[in-house]
Amino acid sequence: MQGFVDLDIWLSRAADLLAGNRITVDEHRYTAPSLDTQDFGRKDYANQFMWDSCFHAISLRWIDPQMAQDELLSLVSRQVKEGPDAGMLPHCIYWRGGGNWLWSQDDRSSISPPPLVAVAANLVFERSNDRAFLGKIYPQLSKYHDWFDRRRDPDQDGLVCIIHPWEAGGDVLPRWDRGMKFEQFSHEAGRAARIELAKILTKHDNDPSVLAQQGWFHVEPMDYNAIRAADMDAMSDMALTLDRPEEAANWQRRAEAIREAFQAKMIVDGLPYDLEGLDEEHIIQASAGQFVTLFGGCLTSEQAQRLVQQLQKARFWTPFPVPTSPTDAVTFAPELYWRGNVWPCTNWLIYQGLRRYGYHDLAKELAVRSLTLLEQFGFWEYYHPITGQGLGGTRFSWATVILDMAASILSI
Repeated sequence: MQGFVDLDIWLSRAADLLAGNRITVDEHRYTAPSLDTQDFGRKDYANQFMWDSCFHAISLRWIDPQMAQDELLSLVSRQVKEGPDAGMLPHCIYWRGGGNWLWSQDDRSSISPPPLVAVAANLVFERSNDRAFLGKIYPQLSKYHDWFDRRRDPDQDGLVCIIHPWEAGGDVLPRWDRGMKFEQFSHEAGRAARIELAKILTKHDNDPSVLAQQGWFHVEPMDYNAIRAADMDAMSDMALTLDRPEEAANWQRRAEAIREAFQAKMIVDGLPYDLEGLDEEHIIQASAGQFVTLFGGCLTSEQAQRLVQQLQKARFWTPFPVPTSPTDAVTFAPELYWRGNVWPCTNWLIYQGLRRYGYHDLAKELAVRSLTLLEQFGFWEYYHPITGQGLGGTRFSWATVILDMAASILSI
């Protein structure tokens, strides 16, 4: 792992980047995804995004545990307090306003990304040992998961749905093309359709059942649900730390219920796939999302072995793995946003999943190749799986999560 043995140097570089993207507003501190807009003009990246902030906190725990805690506490401070979506944590917080044109409310979005907050909080606690922090965030995360059960599982099968691709953690994945009714995808048409859908959600009060009945986007994603199972594991750990053993056992039961439903509904010929629409039709597409399901412990050892064999094939194990779509897919377009690129957040989830199932050597190889991206190209939003070229936003905060992978394999 030449070039990364002195992790302190890289953590110092990450600290400078994260500090440069830091914003303080209303007595809260958070890290913007990127404040460098000279290349692509995404001024909206100055807002706080929940999915990004979870990875920022995971990185910051090695650099500034207090800032890592503040990052997560700022997220939960804008939890929805009332109405049918009480308990939800929004995917985007508009601290200075500006969301009204899209969500009919100025300060937040009406959707929520994969629930990774408890996982992030527990990892931060490992470094801070601050029980008071856990005591603050635990009740709000409990309400958040209750919201999922109440609002996003209309058929009560244990698997939650998303109602917009922006909730998925991967906005423009080919897996969503059919649900978005794209006969032929284009970047411009895709963005316009996602904006239109956001406005439609508001008209129907973000009700998954009503939206599904009218034929709008409705998917139960395999990776989203696996991440939620892992987050409930983290809630169980958190409850134990806070001396609440009965609650810990309940969280574990809820996590296992997700895994049982996952096995019952999402496995086809030994591999996991998403469910789409009211009839829960499988989306049979190979994708990096399949490997993310390892993170949530949703597979048997035999299924995991088969999945890892798929991961090691050249279509996914590229010079710089792991592309979101395989290189032999007709939709593979690695220069386009989420159409076959390598994302630091996805690699981190896959890395952790490989370790969970005992594939430590492969996990280490993934970490090494991910670290090489930083060494050769720097901190970017995403990367080309063949050349490694950085793409999207520059000086991008969540790329620092690659260093969390380095820290764990170097056992610092």
